[in-house]
Parts: sequence; structure tokens; C-alpha cells
Amino acid sequence: METKIKLMIVGLLLVGTLLLAGCNESNPDKVLSESDKAEINKILVNMDGNVELLLFTSQYGCFSCSKTETLLKELDQLSNKISLKTYDVDKNKDIATKYNIELVPAIVVIGKEDYGIKHYGFPGGKEFNPLLEAIIYSSMSRPTVTGDLGKKINSIKSPVEVKIFVTPTCPSCPDMVRIASSYSIASDKISTVTIMSNEFEEYSKKYKITAVPTTVLNETFKKEGLMDEESFVNYVVVSS
Repeated sequence: METKIKLMIVGLLLVGTLLLAGCNESNPDKVLSESDKAEINKILVNMDGNVELLLFTSQYGCFSCSKTETLLKELDQLSNKISLKTYDVDKNKDIATKYNIELVPAIVVIGKEDYGIKHYGFPGGKEFNPLLEAIIYSSMSRPTVTGDLGKKINSIKSPVEVKIFVTPTCPSCPDMVRIASSYSIASDKISTVTIMSNEFEEYSKKYKITAVPTTVLNETFKKEGLMDEESFVNYVVVSS
């Protein structure tokens, strides 16, 4: 039987409506409620090492930057293994260039290594859990992929950037993001960028996005819908 990356399911019961509206009804200046924080605390204990969250914002034309910063500050306060650094893309152009920041808000997750995981937009709705899981897995060492998929991963010739266009309410988007992120952590040849398509209409038009999830590999190959792990790996190998 093929051995695949086994992911902890850390968020299946996490806060039924967490971040769907992107606000805390009892306190509009906060994103997470106290019950949200309690549930997230139960999940963050799975972290191994430390994780840096780099948040890139702008004072111009970024309607979700403030809300995203509030959310990440709240996460930062929930664990001493999470540290948040915030950069203005206009004032910190060198750092923004280093991480190839195209849109704001941008979240870069750096754990044991820079596993190449990036998120554009406010991670609301169903996209919060995959980001939280990426934080946890980034705190761990690279896993080893065995079997035929492991052989394929090891055959990747050159870096592959995976862009996944999603929306907060898309039911299959989180699974596509999970698969891509898990292989970003497993292989130093793969990086994953999640784009909240509803926030970046012009950017989505550039890629002719008409459905979510849509996965774009190295700016050339495009695939709509949820792929299984084997299909995803096959497309990555071909795109390399």
C-alpha cells in the first residue's frame, strides 16, 4: 500500500463558525472570542519548536490588513512558541522582495525551516484551520515521504511554486491547501501560496480563475477542483 503523509486532523471540531464573519460579535475590536481561544489553545500544544509569523501590510488599499494583524496578534498571545513580526511593504521593501510579496496582507510561516508557506488575504472561514495546521507542522522537522510518492518527490528537478486560489466558504479548498502545504513541508523543492480569491479580484482575473479551488503550478499548469495526493504529486513532478 502506498504510504502517504499522514496529517493530524487538528481542527475538525474547532469553532464551528470561527472567522466566518471575521469578527468577534461581543467585541468588534477582536477577532477571536474567549471560547475560540480556549479551543485553539488545545491545538497549539501540539507545536514542537518555535514558529515565526511574518505579516506584510500596507497603509494603502488594504482593507483586510488591520483585521489580519488583529488575528495574528491574538494568536501570538496564545503561545510562547509563536512570534509575530509585522512589516510595511512600502517601508521594508528589501524584506518584501526577499519573500516575493505580491499582495497584502501576506502571511509567511517560518518554523524549523522556511518551508515556503505563504497566505494572501484574511484567513477567514474554512481557511483558518489549514493555516493553523501549517503553523503546527512548520514547528516540526521535515517528514520523510516513503513509497512511490517519496520516489516521485525525490525526482523533482527544480523548484515548483504552487498557487491555490480559494474562498472562505469553499468546502474542498481547505483539503487542497492541506495537501499542498504538507508537501511543501516534506520537500524543499515545493512552496505553497494560498490566495483568497474573493479579496484579490484583479489578481484572480490575471489567472482566469472561474472556480475554487484552482491550483496553478509554476505559472503554467492550471487545475480546477480538489486533487488527491497522488495526482498532485504527479503534476508537481511534471511541472518541475
